[in-house]
Amino acid sequence: MNKQQQFELILVGNKKRLTAIAGSYASEEDRQDLFQEILLQIWQSLDRFEGRSALDTWVYRIALNTAISYRRKTAARIRRVRVFSEVPEPKLEGSRNQGGPVRELQILEEFIGTLSKIDRAVFLLYLEDIDAKQMSEITGLTETNIGVKISRIKKAFLDKYVGA
Repeated sequence: MNKQQQFELILVGNKKRLTAIAGSYASEEDRQDLFQEILLQIWQSLDRFEGRSALDTWVYRIALNTAISYRRKTAARIRRVRVFSEVPEPKLEGSRNQGGPVRELQILEEFIGTLSKIDRAVFLLYLEDIDAKQMSEITGLTETNIGVKISRIKKAFLDKYVGA
């Protein structure tokens, strides 16, 4: 199988996940740019895939690292703009009253936006039903640490949106 065919297979098998990662780490206007950057990084790294982990795990790792770097660069750019334009920090909307699938997605996106980059990565993997062992391989965290993070993230979500 040549590089192009392998890349197309990766894209077919991971497009939904890669889109979700891009959507969680970039603003609505920048999601497509981040998605393209992730694909570019996968393409450029494909020759270096050694098979020491599952291909999907390797793809996830590249996607998350690219997204985290992208977010860091974007945040630095936004901070510089704010310093010069003195634009105040936007406030998150209240989340408790309105319902429906669109609002639920907004609530989830809002919550994901409040997480640290590592917690965000773990939570996205959790939402994709990735098991703790694979999460450990992707993030470099121990399986125990993954379990603790997931538990704390769930509690934070419930405290914020359910008022448990």
